[in-house]
Amino acid sequence: MSLAENKRLLRRAALKKRTEIVSKASSESGDHLAAHIVQLVKTFTKVHTVSGFLSIGNEIETLPSLNALADAGYQTCLPVVLKKECPLGFRAWTDGDPLERGPLKTLHPIPGAPDIIPDILLVPLLAYDRRGYRLGWGGGFYDRTLGAYQTEGRPVIAIGIGYDDQKIDQVPPDAFDMVMDWIVTEKKIIQITKAKF
Repeated sequence: MSLAENKRLLRRAALKKRTEIVSKASSESGDHLAAHIVQLVKTFTKVHTVSGFLSIGNEIETLPSLNALADAGYQTCLPVVLKKECPLGFRAWTDGDPLERGPLKTLHPIPGAPDIIPDILLVPLLAYDRRGYRLGWGGGFYDRTLGAYQTEGRPVIAIGIGYDDQKIDQVPPDAFDMVMDWIVTEKKIIQITKAKF
C-alpha cells in the first residue's frame, strides 16, 4: 500500500474516531484547551502574535483559545490560503472582526486586515502521535508554511491542537511532514521538541 493510500485510510478512520470522541466529550473541552494554550504560550516570553484557526465541523472548539489569548494581550490572527501549493498568509483577527469564506469551508479575515507574521501557529489535526507528527487534511499548507519559515530562518513554534483521544500509535510521515513542537489537548500539554522563541 502506498503512503498516500495509507494516509487516506487513516484520515477516514480518524474522522470516524473523532465523531465518537465528540459524542462523549465534555461541553467544556474548548475552555479546558484554552486554559492549557494560554498556560503554555505564557512560558514563551518573547511571543507576541499567535495564529489560531476557527473550528470546522466537529473539530475541538478553538474560539475560547483565541479569545483567551486576546484577553491575555496577544495579537491573534488567522491563516489565509493565498494560492494552492503555497505557504499560508496570516491576517490579524479578533472575535467580531469580519470574515469571509475560504477554501475547504474555512473562514479567514477579509482583505485589508493587517498582515501578520505569527510567532506561534496553532495547527489543526485529525490525529497525532507521540513523536509530534500530525495527520492533517492532506493539503500540506501548514507543512509548507513551517518548511518555508525554517528555510528563511524565521523562528516559529508549532502547536498541534485537538482532542486527547485523537492520539494514534504512529502517523506515517513523508519527507515534507513537519514535526510539531508541542501537542495541546483538553487534557494535557505534551512537549515534543525543545523549541524556544
